[in-house]
Amino acid sequence: MNPIELRGLQKPLDIELGPQKKELQAEKSNGSFSEMLSRAINGVDQTMKDSDKKVEDFIAGRTDNVSDVMISMQRAQLSFQLMVEMRNKVVEAYQEISRMQI
Repeated sequence: MNPIELRGLQKPLDIELGPQKKELQAEKSNGSFSEMLSRAINGVDQTMKDSDKKVEDFIAGRTDNVSDVMISMQRAQLSFQLMVEMRNKVVEAYQEISRMQI
């Protein structure tokens, strides 16, 4: 890439997230690592529960929106996969640190 084209990338991107932006800023300012980890795991759990509820509603005939059901299932799957990959990276980092010589 041309350096002139990269000039716009020098400043941080300010993406407007709406109500989630305030939530993210609040999470940055308070809480320990264990609290952040608990919130993340609870968020994944809630996403999976919401997906299960939508599937049950679809099977029972309370909704006929297949795309909404599929989107919620994919969201739950991706959030779970992300959580597993993050766990793998943390375990890998721990193993790397434990191999270090003092």
